[in-house]
Amino acid sequence: MEVVGGQRGLAGRPVQLAALGTAGTVFLLYNTANGNNCVATLKKTSLGTATATSAYLEVEGKTRVTDSGNFAYYAGPVRASAADKCVRWGGKAGSAVYTSPFEHCG
Repeated sequence: MEVVGGQRGLAGRPVQLAALGTAGTVFLLYNTANGNNCVATLKKTSLGTATATSAYLEVEGKTRVTDSGNFAYYAGPVRASAADKCVRWGGKAGSAVYTSPFEHCG
């Protein structure tokens, strides 16, 4: 899975994560090489079965970028450049949802 960089795997420095109950985890990552933030939601249950899963990233003042659908393993990655801006991020797995406030400014 390409997340932030041009390689497979979770490229980038983990900034924060949020548990989605037992259903999954949503990750916010930052790539210091290119200044991109990215978000991916990784499922922990119903693996291999397409279920409602989403990931989103919103840079303050810009339109939210979302990957949402019925996925077997993960949603995302969604990416955006956010140098000197605050971001709101989150995701969903099953019925569990996480939405951050605008944070990680600068």
